[in-house]
Amino acid sequence: MEVKRTLLLAVLQSAVIGVLSAQTTPHATTSSTFYVGAQPTTINPDWGCATSSPFGCWNRQLFGVEAYAGLNQVWNRFGLEADARFLNWRGVNLPSGQLKENSFLAGPMVHLYTRRKLTAGANFLIGIGSITLPKGFGPGQGNYLIYSPSFHVEQRITERINVRYEYEYQLWPGFSGAKGNNGLNPNGFGVGITYKIRPRY
Repeated sequence: MEVKRTLLLAVLQSAVIGVLSAQTTPHATTSSTFYVGAQPTTINPDWGCATSSPFGCWNRQLFGVEAYAGLNQVWNRFGLEADARFLNWRGVNLPSGQLKENSFLAGPMVHLYTRRKLTAGANFLIGIGSITLPKGFGPGQGNYLIYSPSFHVEQRITERINVRYEYEYQLWPGFSGAKGNNGLNPNGFGVGITYKIRPRY
């Protein structure tokens, strides 16, 4: 009788531990996910414009595409992201050439809000910005160290696919040219698709 009771207690204890483990493990450990994405982007280039508002200077907005990749969790709420942005269309288009702004950035990302189908996050990326000016508009063309804070919201569509809505603000403190002697602050919006490749546990 004593042996049966001991065995019964052992079985019950194992079952309880198994249930508790099944309930608590997903909450205790969150998987990190590699992701890639791309989005069409429009910005105010802040060159030859009276204002740096993303809604200002609309007749000279630059259009382009941004590609990004990252790991959504490195530690706690923080991840890493890198992006490349090519803004080569529209803008100031003169017979002597066309205004272009490109950038290559990387840095930390933080999750600000997370729900089942909606997440919000912010990035602070650092890297190189390149500007091509129309000929005849003086100095300023070349590469610069730039900083880029941004804010994005992602809406879950499927298990692997999200739609991203992003606002990005860039600081080019070293820029000095005929139409911008106090740095540049290109900024604007993008809407694109994020694809989650695989989890890393």
